[in-house]
Amino acid sequence: MNHYKSYSIDNIPFYECPLCCTGEIQHNKDDYLARTTGESHSLRKTDKSDPSFVKGLLRIDLFCSNKECNEVGVMIMDGELDPPEEGSSTLHMSYAPAYILPAPSLFKLKNEYPNRINELMKQAFSLFWSDAASCGNKIRIAVEVLLDDQKIENTRKDKSGVYLLSKKGRPKSIMLQQRLDDFKKKSTKGKECAAALGSIKWLGNASSHDGVLIHQDIVFRALMIFSDVLDYLYTDTILPVSTDYSSKLINVFYHPHEQTTWPEK
Repeated sequence: MNHYKSYSIDNIPFYECPLCCTGEIQHNKDDYLARTTGESHSLRKTDKSDPSFVKGLLRIDLFCSNKECNEVGVMIMDGELDPPEEGSSTLHMSYAPAYILPAPSLFKLKNEYPNRINELMKQAFSLFWSDAASCGNKIRIAVEVLLDDQKIENTRKDKSGVYLLSKKGRPKSIMLQQRLDDFKKKSTKGKECAAALGSIKWLGNASSHDGVLIHQDIVFRALMIFSDVLDYLYTDTILPVSTDYSSKLINVFYHPHEQTTWPEK
């Protein structure tokens, strides 16, 4: 399921069940509930109608094909009219996913990744469709967990190695930027990943502030960056060139000192 893509009412795809990872999340076209501002999802243009004002909403009941799982859910899709084909006056509605539960995996969660990160990503995938800011925050948390797994210290110590405590008696945390700097110094892979993970930090910071618009497309790029880093660290794949572009693009939107320079591909 691709949030960038629009689908006709006849080609809305199935996807792997994110709960059992065995069955397929399916739907029955006979159960679709479609609503538009016009008469139907296949409209004929007349002089009295303006198709730019015709919007649609499609509700789809979901179920897992694995009878032992028996998961059920719902998909809500926003509809817009396509431009008519040349020589035709018939207009057709295209639908883009707006909300999905259970949420499809936006990238494959592999066994090589730490279990805690896979669980956080499942939560992020679900939040992606309902709350972009919360999703951005969840990815930032996953960066902290990733650094934990990479043995980067998360609490402060004095010169003798004793943990420094706050007034409430809790160990003082090390700021994420410092942890990223430490990761950068630790290894070549850390150096190559630190900037990409840093862009997720800026997105997470913005996501925690009221009044800041968090763009779903930018959150999607953050998820893809995190996927690239996970593959690089845990499956020894090459870090794609696109990772650098995406991280710079996130910084344009949310880094306080890099919001004037648009990156080049």
